[in-house]
Amino acid sequence: MSLKRILVFLIVLSLVVSVFVDISRISVENKYNTVETVADLYNFEKLASNTGSSIQDVLSKFKENGLKGVAVPEVTLNRLQEIGDISLHKLSDVENIYNLKDSTGNAALAEYLKNLNDSQKKVQKDYIVVATNDPKVYEFLKSSLAKRVPSNKLTVLKKGKNFAFIINEDMDTFADQGLGFNKDDLDMIKSLGFDIIPRIENYNGIKDKDIQSYIDLLKQYDVKTVIFGGNDVLGNPDKISYAASLFKKNGVAIGIIDTPMGKKLQAGTEKFAKFDDYRGAKIYGLSEAETDKYDVNGIVDRWYRSIIERDVRIVYIRAKVDTTKTAAFNMKQNISMLKDIKNLIQYAGLNLGIVKPLSPIHQSKIIEILISLGVVAGGVLLLMLFGLKDKYSIILTTLGVLFTAFLLLSKYNDLGVKAVALMSSIIYPSLAIGYFIEESKKIIENGDDSHYVRNSLSIFFKTVLISLIGGLIIAAIMADSKYMLKLDYFRGVKLSFIVPVVVYIAYYCYKVCGINTFKKLSDASIKILNTEIKIWHVLAVLIAGFVGVIYISRTGNSPIVKPTAIELKFRSLLEHYLVARPRTKEFLVGYPALILAIYAAKNKSKPLNFILGILASIGILSMPNTMSHVESVLKIALERTVISWIFGVIIGVVALIVVDFIIRYINKRKVIN
Repeated sequence: MSLKRILVFLIVLSLVVSVFVDISRISVENKYNTVETVADLYNFEKLASNTGSSIQDVLSKFKENGLKGVAVPEVTLNRLQEIGDISLHKLSDVENIYNLKDSTGNAALAEYLKNLNDSQKKVQKDYIVVATNDPKVYEFLKSSLAKRVPSNKLTVLKKGKNFAFIINEDMDTFADQGLGFNKDDLDMIKSLGFDIIPRIENYNGIKDKDIQSYIDLLKQYDVKTVIFGGNDVLGNPDKISYAASLFKKNGVAIGIIDTPMGKKLQAGTEKFAKFDDYRGAKIYGLSEAETDKYDVNGIVDRWYRSIIERDVRIVYIRAKVDTTKTAAFNMKQNISMLKDIKNLIQYAGLNLGIVKPLSPIHQSKIIEILISLGVVAGGVLLLMLFGLKDKYSIILTTLGVLFTAFLLLSKYNDLGVKAVALMSSIIYPSLAIGYFIEESKKIIENGDDSHYVRNSLSIFFKTVLISLIGGLIIAAIMADSKYMLKLDYFRGVKLSFIVPVVVYIAYYCYKVCGINTFKKLSDASIKILNTEIKIWHVLAVLIAGFVGVIYISRTGNSPIVKPTAIELKFRSLLEHYLVARPRTKEFLVGYPALILAIYAAKNKSKPLNFILGILASIGILSMPNTMSHVESVLKIALERTVISWIFGVIIGVVALIVVDFIIRYINKRKVIN
């Protein structure tokens, strides 16, 4: 058996395993099909205040229109001051009031200040002072603060019915730290029939019994999902395994905040999720500032895009309150947003209800190795296109298989998985590009008697199918809960967009232009350098440079150049009517260019074939990149790919027929003249 047949066999084996894994992944994703709409309690209190209604009435109205859950944050000092349960100041401010009035309105606090000497006042001037006359609030704070503040930083004061706390902490940070839940809030939400989603906050020095207290509270209110508040997860850093084990034991899932690629998750999220067997659901919500910034349609579009493109299953809703408008207007626009997202969820074939966590999915290392065989084989085939001899190819194949297997079986498995995915995103588009160049060369040199549309479509589909293999391999090798929940993600997006284009240029020069030795490369370079520069040359370079800058800056997880407003509206239109929105660079640029490039080869135009081929390569390599967004639903990614093919073919064929008609007309006019 020849080496090429062995390599093809390895690719077929890898593809079969990948398809099997991809089908299993789609099955898991199909069950992860319930979206929950969740309101932020404290934020909705602002809407209630604006409308003059009670929070109960407002939430009941939203429940009638599709609201399923309410997120309840922990109480903070700022929150208690806002609702009038405490007074909150720095000690220096309280002292000034005491000096002016000889009273603070709190006997316990007044006595404390009276006994301070000047030196102590100077040291404690920035200490936090909390005063209250409510015994219930006092008992709550006494218990909460004792857990969160070291005893040498906390002074508890009590005189009669006056209570106070002196806290040696920074006001700006500590006043917003969670201190536990107000059970009145939880009881109210439960009485209204909502799913309660507590926002638990971690704190330094948390103990096992404190974590158990949280679990007891969750059981009491039949909590199914928790969202962590603050910068880290419960128990971080030393108690994560204990906290997660209790969550797992009691069937409590965690909400994983959908952060932009490259941005940090809450500290300890991946570790917590791992110990909790990856029972999680992704959350997306706009901040209050973003909610104020966008109009109603913009907010709904972002919610919907997060559901379709990033597999978000909890839409975290903050009310949009415009103080320049009437109360009736504010209620109407917020209910309208809720109705719109409800309709879009159903249009996408998903259910509106209480969220179900993503079922755990992982791949055995044997499966990963079998999948990786296709990448090693594809890489060797790519090198063979450039003339790598069989004896070296055999050595490289053997070393590639052994090294990849070692990497996947070792403690560097994560690195191995990401490396296989990255190489697949580069190798298979490059192989597809190589096939396109081979066919172009045959047509340019030997001509083509077949119908130009049929021949173009034949080459088109073979090219994109080769590239699709790379996408299916990526989707399979990264079919794991941590990638699907975006606890980790595909790396090297820019490389996967740049390298295949470089391969295209190199292989075109090597295969079509015959530049296969250093001398020929040197001669060609000298010839180009000696070319007389014309204005159109300069314009072409400037245009190419501009396109290149835009292309590179728009790739990756954090594009430098953002989509324009018109493009965003166009995307929104496609999403609302097609659900799986095709990628613009594929169906509007890459695929039509691929069809036109074959036509250019038929007309023996190497320059045009080459230029259009560069544009075509953008569409070819974009397809596996779609699959590299593992947090997206695979079925939707495949639908998006097929829709891109259909639209690209239609646009390309129409453009081809029009161009052919124009060329025939021009040639006919030349003959007549």
